[in-house]
Amino acid sequence: MKSDPNSPTFVCDEYGCHWQMTRIEKIAFHALVKKILPGNALEIGTYKGGSLQVLSEFSKHVYSVDISDEPKKALEALYGNVSFIVGDSKKLIPEFLADMKKQGKRLDFILIDGDHSENGVRTDINNILKYYVPESELFLVCHDSFNPSCRKGIVGAEWKDCPYVDMVEVDFVPGVYHYEAFDTAKPKSMWGGLTVARLLPEKRQGELTVHQSQKGLFDAVHKDSIS
Repeated sequence: MKSDPNSPTFVCDEYGCHWQMTRIEKIAFHALVKKILPGNALEIGTYKGGSLQVLSEFSKHVYSVDISDEPKKALEALYGNVSFIVGDSKKLIPEFLADMKKQGKRLDFILIDGDHSENGVRTDINNILKYYVPESELFLVCHDSFNPSCRKGIVGAEWKDCPYVDMVEVDFVPGVYHYEAFDTAKPKSMWGGLTVARLLPEKRQGELTVHQSQKGLFDAVHKDSIS
């Protein structure tokens, strides 16, 4: 049996779509979504449907946004509870959230895994924080928090300006260091990692801390990376 950072998981190996998460990310993501059982979930960044196959299984409905129309063409026939939205999330999300509010629909889970630039990640997060007021507990997950550009976008987002953010852990699941090339990752690159934030309908009391529990690990690995 071959092994790599992504497989086997012995838990999530039955899923058919290519899923660019490490084995521990897959297990954590699967467990979190299964526990929440979202009514409506939003995914920014569809790619080949790796995370979507889990969101579709445990959510009543999923809205999946991607800048390319290729995911829609390849995956739309597989999922009856997914609405595929094609376009730039940085421009689409404010209008999408306003439309959800107009229809009286709430979000229970959001995955941000689209534009992996610092500005792209920060903008996607800030659009959620600025344009969405949670009516119930909402979990916001960001993938690739171990990637330096993504991490800058995550840490630099306006978490503290949103009174509904209750908790942010940048290193909910740490990422990996690819010393050799793997999948789409270049040699000596840093990828993976899950940031988890929780938003509540009640306004926060006191100051918010953006936790980075594995910052020491990130800083040590970053010295030897190509980033």
